[in-house]
Amino acid sequence: MFDKDLEYQWHLDLYKKLCGTDLGDATPGGGRNRRVVVRRWPRAPNGAVIRELPPGYTTPSSTHLWGERLLDFFSFSRGTDDRLNHVVSTSSRLSAWMKANGETEYAKDEMIWANTEEPPRLRPAADIMEIINAKDLLIMMGSYAQFLVDNDYFSQPKPAAYPFDYKNYPDPWPLVPFSSNPPTLQSQIPFHLLPETLIVHDPFRLLHARTPRDKDVDWTSVDDVTHKYKLDLTVDSIKENIALERSKIEEITKNATPVTVGISFYRSDERDLGDSNPTSVPGNAYKITVPPPPPPPISVPEAHLFLSPAHTVGSGNHSRVYHAEWDLPRSVFSKPKICNTCLEEAARKIISDMAGSTMDNNSPGSNNFFNGNLDFREAQQIHEDHTHTLEDEKTTSYIEYSGSMDAIHITTVPWYDPASSSPPPCSHFAQSSVCGSLPESPPPTAQVSVVAKLSLRGDNHMKREAANYQRFGMQFSQHWTGYTLATPLQDPTPMGAITPVFYGYYSKEDSSDSDQYFSPILLLEDCGTPIEPDKLDFDDRQECAALVLRLHFHRWTQGSFWPRNILMQLGDHADFPLMKSANDRRFRLIDFGRAKCLMDAQEADYSRSDNLYQKYWDDERFNEKSAIGRVLEFHYPT
Repeated sequence: MFDKDLEYQWHLDLYKKLCGTDLGDATPGGGRNRRVVVRRWPRAPNGAVIRELPPGYTTPSSTHLWGERLLDFFSFSRGTDDRLNHVVSTSSRLSAWMKANGETEYAKDEMIWANTEEPPRLRPAADIMEIINAKDLLIMMGSYAQFLVDNDYFSQPKPAAYPFDYKNYPDPWPLVPFSSNPPTLQSQIPFHLLPETLIVHDPFRLLHARTPRDKDVDWTSVDDVTHKYKLDLTVDSIKENIALERSKIEEITKNATPVTVGISFYRSDERDLGDSNPTSVPGNAYKITVPPPPPPPISVPEAHLFLSPAHTVGSGNHSRVYHAEWDLPRSVFSKPKICNTCLEEAARKIISDMAGSTMDNNSPGSNNFFNGNLDFREAQQIHEDHTHTLEDEKTTSYIEYSGSMDAIHITTVPWYDPASSSPPPCSHFAQSSVCGSLPESPPPTAQVSVVAKLSLRGDNHMKREAANYQRFGMQFSQHWTGYTLATPLQDPTPMGAITPVFYGYYSKEDSSDSDQYFSPILLLEDCGTPIEPDKLDFDDRQECAALVLRLHFHRWTQGSFWPRNILMQLGDHADFPLMKSANDRRFRLIDFGRAKCLMDAQEADYSRSDNLYQKYWDDERFNEKSAIGRVLEFHYPT
């Protein structure tokens, strides 16, 4: 992501580099907004009327219009008469129509530009394990957190191999809750890895969902009080998907086979392979395989949650909200890694040994083989036609060659789990890590910051909200590359997430046996603070409007569209904490206790044989769209 004042100019410069055409300073509006549609797709003089465009690139949370770059959005005329209304679409859709209808010659520059567009990609959050390790290093150095003098503070009977044995944690752990400012968790956790049991540490009796009397509290001055909660997933399809996912992992683990981790090319030329056009490569290719990685966890039996009145987020008519510390096994955050540098060295040795044993060094071509370049790339996709897609975080390279491809199996380079207490198997991991190697082993669990929402007694608002988050799945909380256009807005907006990440809904075990009320707990990603519309620029307001319009596109209404339910976070989720910029604003919708799905209305009408509930849903959607201009305080096209 880029500063708004530079973002559009970056796309203009990229267009000039790729197409050789200078579009100039095309930004209209006197600086009012920067994300605008400035390009127009030319039409053939006698071209056919465009009645419907073929599908183009989309994501699970975008509208039908998605573009990788701002300059992938075009206005165009459906017919050759300029008096016909101009509409907006994307380069992927327009180029597909032009190819199918023979108009490619009339838009050569635009077709070249469209061919350089990359498909949408997920934008994962910054590696939370790296952030945790950097925090652990500061804690080990004694420059962060307050340490518990009494290791028996959390004492309770522990079974064998229990990860939350706080009494036996390595020094300087365990820490006083809320003394270490743990990192905010922004990564998604698959539903099958949501903790099945939640031990809630609540010495200040916040679970009764009453307003706390005193927010200036000292955790060590009170005795710890714990309650056992259980994961309460209410949507049957989610439960079925969890069972299927666990069965799939068990089947893959049982029938594990060697994993392809890379491709090595020996070639005699020096050409750069880092562009998006197919490159013909002379030489030899080798598929690099290794033994399968350690199996991932299929479940998380337990996690711990800490609540404090000193970390209140807010309260409303239905709930109390707190910043909470969530202690989870490190295996939840970690994925096994293998060192590509060590793999490349091992592959080079094996290939050289193979060549030395089968090729006479005095024979023609032997020098070309040994003097050529060895390209080792991580392979995401291998096609049977010997076209190999090599993908990294920023570019995709297409390499075409003919000939056989031998497999090289490497067993000398081990997998490494960053969550383990063992040191890395080589120095390369420490060199590529944010904090290097830790001097000591950290504890088996790690704390992160999340938001815990509690419900007032007798209110089912939060239970409905939790069910809606489950029905959203993971798609609404995913971040994607590129931009989308959510009509009736006329400008593209970034493809950030619509909602916070859902981390589970928990109910107290055996709560019916007690006369006291214990609130259920809804755990969510901390997405910042409510917006103040008068402090947002035009692009920001359009981005906030697009959130609810994208929700409508996917047949949901939000039900409570107010500034208090639109959160702003400073810094991109993919940036490490020290790299986050206060000028980089991100937005998210919250509070879905009143959200409604069109499918539910249609099913209700089917049983009634009328369209009453669908009309109610349409009315609510219309009211939300009409409220956008008033809520966000800007001129909104209708």
